[in-house]
Amino acid sequence: MPRVPRSSQSFHSRSSHLKVNRSKPIRGKIAPRDQKVLSKLAGEVALRTFPAEQIARWQREIHQNTLSLSRSIDQPNFTSVGRDDLVRMIRMYDDLFFDGKILPVAHAEGLSFGLSSRMTRVAGKMVTHYPHGDHEAPRQFELILSSTLLFQTFEDEGRPAEVTGRVCKDRLEAMQRVAEHEFVHLIEMLIWNDGNCSEARFQSIAQRYFGHTDYRHDLITQRERALTKFNIRIGDEVRFRHDRQVLTGRVNRITRRATILVENAKGERFSDGHRYLRFYVPLEKLSKA
Repeated sequence: MPRVPRSSQSFHSRSSHLKVNRSKPIRGKIAPRDQKVLSKLAGEVALRTFPAEQIARWQREIHQNTLSLSRSIDQPNFTSVGRDDLVRMIRMYDDLFFDGKILPVAHAEGLSFGLSSRMTRVAGKMVTHYPHGDHEAPRQFELILSSTLLFQTFEDEGRPAEVTGRVCKDRLEAMQRVAEHEFVHLIEMLIWNDGNCSEARFQSIAQRYFGHTDYRHDLITQRERALTKFNIRIGDEVRFRHDRQVLTGRVNRITRRATILVENAKGERFSDGHRYLRFYVPLEKLSKA
């Protein structure tokens, strides 16, 4: 089974052979939400562009370096991934595409990374917290990828996956595209304290830096997996075993597990006037009634 080991280690890598025009890195201690620093970053991010071949070259390098440096990712369709892999990947993107300027400014306020097995619809998310209750005060950022969608997409389905308008050949490429997308969310929130991937500014940054042509993903969700592998849809009548009994109910929701409603006088009353007990059942434990 795919696993997500816990790890606090990270490794920083930077290419030494690529030649591009670099701006000077930020030096010295950075104050949280330093408006002068943020304003300068805004100017660079809003205007900078890269040739398509340069973008592709750096993306391939990050792919190769991840395989070389990771303790968990040992093949493009990896079966294990750690938080340190995401941290390292984002650092490589910051170094190559942004001259290492984004992460120090974000860390000055507060930045954490994570992988979630509970995210079954979205491939990634970037959460901005306002711990002081003030939108002008220092924030805390949290960048999270869905390990569930990554593992499902290249596990048992034959179709290719498209992420951000780019066809991905393997799980690591899909992880890169999702990480790039969420990194753009971080950049927008860090600099402008606002952002939306369906709007022009986000799409301009994603296209100029990473070659994205769309803001959506086509990774395999639990609903698609339930349909293609188990032929189960929401609303289907199914059977399953519980406490040595065979129960029959209807599929009400599909996330990591299926939520099955079994009619029972002791259950919760629903909008149809009937009472149901809820059961959370792994898809592989269900059969069509």
